[in-house]
Amino acid sequence: MNKKILIPLIVIGVIVLGIAVSWILWLTKESKPLQIFILDKTVPTMERAEHKSFNWILNHNKFVKYTGERYDVNTDYYGFFPLNVKTQEFDFRSIRIHDIKSIADEYDMLYYTDTYGVYYNEWYKQGTSDVKHTQKVYGGLNQNDYLLLKEMKERKKLIITEFNLYNAPTNGLIREKVEELFDLKWSGWTGKYFQSLDTTRNEIPQWISALYREQNNNQWPFKNAGIVLVHKFGTIAVLELGTHLIDEIPFIHAKQEMIDRFGVPEETYYPQWFDITFSGEQNNVLANFNINVNAQGDSVLRSYNLKPVFPAVIEHTGDYSFYYFGGDFAENEVNMAFAYLEGFHTILANLNRTNYSNTHKFYWNFYVPVITTILDEYYQNKE
Repeated sequence: MNKKILIPLIVIGVIVLGIAVSWILWLTKESKPLQIFILDKTVPTMERAEHKSFNWILNHNKFVKYTGERYDVNTDYYGFFPLNVKTQEFDFRSIRIHDIKSIADEYDMLYYTDTYGVYYNEWYKQGTSDVKHTQKVYGGLNQNDYLLLKEMKERKKLIITEFNLYNAPTNGLIREKVEELFDLKWSGWTGKYFQSLDTTRNEIPQWISALYREQNNNQWPFKNAGIVLVHKFGTIAVLELGTHLIDEIPFIHAKQEMIDRFGVPEETYYPQWFDITFSGEQNNVLANFNINVNAQGDSVLRSYNLKPVFPAVIEHTGDYSFYYFGGDFAENEVNMAFAYLEGFHTILANLNRTNYSNTHKFYWNFYVPVITTILDEYYQNKE
């Protein structure tokens, strides 16, 4: 046989064999029954990006419902359900007050992946970049969501929450209750890395540049990469590479105890939305965000009473089990088909190159080992 034909056939055969072996290895893994409550109110597309990557981990590690069924990314959650994007049909599944105790009885743990919600311009005007400060269709943490958190805490069941747990459109009273419940304190600030601050490249949402111009004599002088900080009352602060930043993107620095326990790298870049939330003494901060600023950038932060280092992963163990992720950790692009291949995540963790514009490296090197370890530890202790 011609070598030009033989070599590609051998390569294809090796790949097919590798996939088959990987799938068989996944099939032989033991299932782990764990009843998990997922809340996702931010589902403006059929992709369900805010909890899809969490479901990938559940399926890959064979966490199943007590019925033995795998978790379905399309149906096994509470929150917003897009039915038909073209006709703007939707439904939602909310926590009712008389169901709180029965939910707490039924479920072993809960994960609030996103409570921000869906807005008019996201749902009824597809494709627009101006998706903030518009009428809410559905969203925000409400009283019943809070009461379920409280009930699960009292029962010492695992609780995982993350970015936007109590940000707008959640009202101030509910936010204060949640802060008190878990010994947290939100600064009022959120932020995000942008690969380019040049408004002609359409990466920056229009509402950000519009608000900044209102506050700064109609000026937007930024062109390079940088970080935008947004306060709950509308103040915009911008940190630009070169002018204010030494490194253009925030990094997550894990403490040694987290490196040893979760198998994460000491430093991981993070390109998604984050919030600046502080922790009380009852909790343990496992990792911090670090914005590497120069003297001018430090001056900008200090003018708003901010520091360049703040919590990224907060943990409470002992009398109850609780985690808070200070970023939009669960939003990552994944292919659900690869969840059923053993060892696939290890390959991707080593193959992904540094690219600040996507979350792949963060997902495989940080989020996957963190969530997997938390679930495995909780399952083993429960057993």
